[in-house]
Amino acid sequence: MSTLVFLRRTEKEIEIFGGDIYFDIDGKNVGILTEDNHEIEVSAGKHTVRIYKSHSYDTFIGFAESTFIIDDNEKLMVRYAPPMATNQPGNLIVSEYNLEKEIETLKQREYVIQRDFVADGLRKQEQNDKYNTGHIFFIVFILVDTLIWAIWIAAL
Repeated sequence: MSTLVFLRRTEKEIEIFGGDIYFDIDGKNVGILTEDNHEIEVSAGKHTVRIYKSHSYDTFIGFAESTFIIDDNEKLMVRYAPPMATNQPGNLIVSEYNLEKEIETLKQREYVIQRDFVADGLRKQEQNDKYNTGHIFFIVFILVDTLIWAIWIAAL
């Protein structure tokens, strides 16, 4: 028998993306990713893994699928990253498993999620600042226009 190790979700990933992540092997739902790795034994040969994320209103997003051949007594790591936008696919990578690679992958995932989260927050703050500046200019324009109109009416 061979083993597929479905890499766990990080705390930051659960906090930011929420929802549940489901994984199927050869068209059959096998489980839900949690904060623990899932080790699933499969027979040697060709297999297809499909992973997707739950979304609001009982819908699913971020479908990602990979077909691969696994040898007898081989151990593969299956990594999934959910999409940042609902209309994008998720990212699925199947690679040879080793503990050092798993630890490095989890650290990298935490770093990327945190970096993207901060960048998204800064982008939203910048958009809010531009929006507020636009409102200020609009209000000043209306006040000046009203003042000019009042002076013109008073002059008549």
